Amino acid sequence: MKQNRRFVLFILVIVMAIGLQSCATVFGGRTNTLVFKADSLQKARVYLDDEYIGDAPGKIKLKRTKIQHGSTLEIKAEGQEPMKYLILRKQNAIYTILDVVSGGVWLGIDYSTGNIYRPVPRVFNYDFDESE
Repeated sequence: MKQNRRFVLFILVIVMAIGLQSCATVFGGRTNTLVFKADSLQKARVYLDDEYIGDAPGKIKLKRTKIQHGSTLEIKAEGQEPMKYLILRKQNAIYTILDVVSGGVWLGIDYSTGNIYRPVPRVFNYDFDESE
């Protein structure tokens, strides 16, 4: 009976270690979504580090590796001054806690892949001055 409990406990630990491994890599996905909102719904073009990535308003999905710490995002509309944002990558606390609880080994995987980081900000409210 005692040996049976140890076996069940061993299997449970193995299943948890596999299931929780590298949480950001498994559950975080391969993309980051940036959301662009505007009250006026004025169309604009969005650039990340001087590369066109899509149109606003709406959502733009990017590969996780595309956004780096210190990337510059610009929202440009015809006849308007561009709006510039600095994007930082911050560590996701939930994934960090789950990685540590599941043994800490998986934390190294999430750091090396960069999946533990999320861009900040991810939601952009832009309104160009209509009077110009």
